Amino acid sequence: MRSTIQSGNGNGTSALPINGRLSGKPKKRRTIKLTCIGAILLGMYVVFIYIIFITFDGGHIANQDVTAAGPGRPSNPVVSHLRSNADQSAAASVATAAKKEPTVADFCGMCQYRGMGFNCNERVDWVVEQKGRSKEEAKKDNLKYCYDPNGCTQTNDEGFIVCDEVSDAPTIADFCGLCQYRDQGFNCNERVEWAIKQKGAMVDEAKKDNLKHCYDANGCNGKLNDEGFLECVTAEMSNKPSDYVVGTKHVEKAPALEALLSGSLLEKINADEIEPKSGGKIRNEDEEGLRDRRSWEDMVASVLGAAKYGDREYDTEDSSKPDTNPAPEGGRHPDMPVLTAYCEPVNQTSWETKPLPVRDGPSTKSSLFAISYPHVQSCSALPSQWPIDTPPVDLDSFLPWIHDVFPSSDGKNVVFIAQNRRRCYNGQRRLRSGETTPKGVFQHKNYIHIDYGKNYFMRPQAALFQHVPVKKIPAENADENAEPRYRLASHEDADEEGMDTRFICRFKSFDPDATPNVSIVGYTLSRHEVDYDYHTYRKGYKFSATEPGFDNHMIWQSQLLFKCPVPEAFRETVRTGDTVVNNYATLYVDLVPIRTPPRYTPPREFLQPKYEFDQSSLENLFIPDIEWGKEHVLPKIDESGRWENIPVCMPSLMAHGIVPKGADIKALTIPENESDKKYAAFTPDLPSKIHKVIACTWASTTFRTRSNRARVGDGKRRLQEWLEFNLLSGFDHIYVYDNSGAFTNEDSLADIVNLFPPDKVTRVDWPCKICSNRDGNEGERSSQYAAESSCRLRFGTHARWLGSFDTDEYLVPMGDFKSMGEVADELDDNGVKVAVFKSSPAKPRFELLESPKKTEEGNSFTPTVPEEETFLHTYNCNWEPFPRKEDLSHRRKQMYRADYVKLHYVHYSTITVVSQMTEKQTKASKESWLHRYVERHVHEFDESKEATMLHTKTKVSRNVQNWKNRCKTSSLSETTCHVGFPFPTEKARQLTADRTANVGIRIGEHGYGYNCFVNEKIEDYWWPKLVEAVKERKAIAARMAPQ
Repeated sequence: MRSTIQSGNGNGTSALPINGRLSGKPKKRRTIKLTCIGAILLGMYVVFIYIIFITFDGGHIANQDVTAAGPGRPSNPVVSHLRSNADQSAAASVATAAKKEPTVADFCGMCQYRGMGFNCNERVDWVVEQKGRSKEEAKKDNLKYCYDPNGCTQTNDEGFIVCDEVSDAPTIADFCGLCQYRDQGFNCNERVEWAIKQKGAMVDEAKKDNLKHCYDANGCNGKLNDEGFLECVTAEMSNKPSDYVVGTKHVEKAPALEALLSGSLLEKINADEIEPKSGGKIRNEDEEGLRDRRSWEDMVASVLGAAKYGDREYDTEDSSKPDTNPAPEGGRHPDMPVLTAYCEPVNQTSWETKPLPVRDGPSTKSSLFAISYPHVQSCSALPSQWPIDTPPVDLDSFLPWIHDVFPSSDGKNVVFIAQNRRRCYNGQRRLRSGETTPKGVFQHKNYIHIDYGKNYFMRPQAALFQHVPVKKIPAENADENAEPRYRLASHEDADEEGMDTRFICRFKSFDPDATPNVSIVGYTLSRHEVDYDYHTYRKGYKFSATEPGFDNHMIWQSQLLFKCPVPEAFRETVRTGDTVVNNYATLYVDLVPIRTPPRYTPPREFLQPKYEFDQSSLENLFIPDIEWGKEHVLPKIDESGRWENIPVCMPSLMAHGIVPKGADIKALTIPENESDKKYAAFTPDLPSKIHKVIACTWASTTFRTRSNRARVGDGKRRLQEWLEFNLLSGFDHIYVYDNSGAFTNEDSLADIVNLFPPDKVTRVDWPCKICSNRDGNEGERSSQYAAESSCRLRFGTHARWLGSFDTDEYLVPMGDFKSMGEVADELDDNGVKVAVFKSSPAKPRFELLESPKKTEEGNSFTPTVPEEETFLHTYNCNWEPFPRKEDLSHRRKQMYRADYVKLHYVHYSTITVVSQMTEKQTKASKESWLHRYVERHVHEFDESKEATMLHTKTKVSRNVQNWKNRCKTSSLSETTCHVGFPFPTEKARQLTADRTANVGIRIGEHGYGYNCFVNEKIEDYWWPKLVEAVKERKAIAARMAPQ
């Protein structure tokens, strides 16, 4: 007999066997089962709908975002109505009252200090003793770590009270919807509504993201202003004195930085009448990184010294004396204007005031600090005389750090080559164990800037890379020659000529026979050579610049390239060089920066209308009328910090004697090819091309390797051989930027350059130093970067192809090519714009070096190329067979179309004509469009059939430590053994064809392992030709030498 239990079902009973079998009819059993499942699903659906309702409707009500629905008024699941001010204030007041703000009276000395092995009393004693603070001040400073809400009574086994850190951070409960959002024309409720609609954010998510701007420390119960907003105060602001002026984040935290960033320190130093320093060094040259360690007083003194005694540390006495006497043929006239920098104290603490405060003209004028440079005179020596190493930019960070200035060949523009001075102070160090971040200092991944004070002071340099729109305001009188006045404007309100500018340019002319002899002849507005913000967008980076300044990776922010249009009446005389008389300019330009803070918003938020972005996709994070105001009129020029009396010299080819003064360059133009026409519509101002392929180099008689590890002094010998080879291999002209003056005043590369015809080799004296040689980062080789841009814009505009190489880098034609000109023609035929070649340091062949015994020191020696040998031959030994397979991308060099690349940075064609096109222009020119730009016109050289690079990088003693042991094994690597022992020809050919081939014994009779491969084209063809060319050059020099 089976046991059963009874289960009621409302209609009688049914037997449910204990073994789980159902009795009764099958149809009825199925009905019961389906009914149960349906009931469960319905219940789950009801719960789900209730949760959704609470989240999207009830949640809004609970968080002060909408008015409760009344009769006949449906509630809105998306924020659209505001709760009354009274209701919101009451709710926020309750939340605020619930918090207890600790005071010094609540200080708990037995609290364990920040989890360390001492208590808060001991911390206070230490602060009093070490920092000289009062006990009351020390307690207040550390209160957030030394407060126990439970009454300071319960100690643990170690004798400490474990106290919770007091947090001032607001929570979502503190959200105040009526706060004005970031000083813009809408409140925080509307911001949350926008985030929900446009970004699909949840309510709490949107509130949390915007809480820092939507919180009022006073409880969200203040009165609305005239615009219907609450002017909310954050917790930090509420603790400030009543007379506190809102400033930068650094100033709010660090009083020590406030004097620097407010400009008061500079004003004080200037008022102290500091004596200029002469002959003083900025740094110890033997110190790693060459870091600038000047104090602010020393910085002012050195800038004044550079003005008085000359900027070059190695100037000779004669070259440092100003020429005050008129030249016999009417050259330098004593009344000619003198280059002057008017430094204006920069008050960065006013930047967060909205709208940006207008600078009072008379007050600003009285604060200007004038520094004159009487040594900057002749046009032929302008790049070598310009104050670069100790510039006035160090006192006024809105002044551009100019390295070179020259007119374009058509006379239409004055071109400026400047560098980003802030990058000189981007060296970083890791915070030490237990070290806290200094007050006012930003840290990034546990790193801080070594010179954070100077880095922050230089923040205005970032602004110079960003355009600013302006509108000309009506003149006060009808005089058409009156100085134009401008106000900051939105793109919609700006004038066409003022849509994209950063400097006001004022031109002046000197006439010794006129009264007065200096007259103002015109005003123009500057233009950037490239749009830096747009390029940031095309690269896919979120910001062009950041306030903390950890921006070294954005290499396009290194070179500031811009131009001032020349007044139309003077363009022809500038083009022909007639504004220069006996090497002295008679036309000058004043450069006035428009001073606005850097924009730290995504660049797409404030690009010119020509880019035609969908405005609905923008967050409107930068609104000019709010940031600057609608009536922000710029001070008059003479009331503004500025560069004044910058000489406008001759166009570059004339200035360097490559073409005669007044010559028509078009008569020298090479025949046009199809590649020249490719982007003519987007580069309308390109001058005539007189060369097919040119090379630029930045070189010196001696130099220091990165981080100052070693000094190398073979510059002259290397340059002579390198010039000989490049002329032999088909370069039409070579430009040598001579950096010797950065190291010595006793020698230069002039005597080497003079061995070659002036129509083939040109020297530019370029003595300015690099500002950072890898001091906590990759270094800022500012002198090199500026030299490359100068060469490209001065001379590259007259050539099709340009390559910037070091004198240890040999670009060698391969295959059937006999010159780089032939290679360039093929690249043009194939539509190539950027040609890339691999580069890795070759090994000097041991059997071709001088005997190690001559320079032996311990277990090392200095690899030395004998006088009768060449670097090309000695270093023809690459650790990888040709063609090389390794990527070597970080060392690659390029040869590129000079009319296509608009900004080049050592290894990279950073900005090009196509990357600067709008989306519409890109598609119209049949180029592929991607938001994140990818270069499509690049070609990697075939190292067997087109060209290859041999990198003959000098090896010094530290490279070959313990070489006798390290070189005994055969290793195909760059670093195992830095001395070359080449594979025999047959073994090398086998490994070139098959790198896994078994070539038998890899140890030579000398006892060292084979570790490199000889390039046979260099060995059999180019080296013999080089030897003959060198011999012929020596014979010519001997014939020309005075007897």
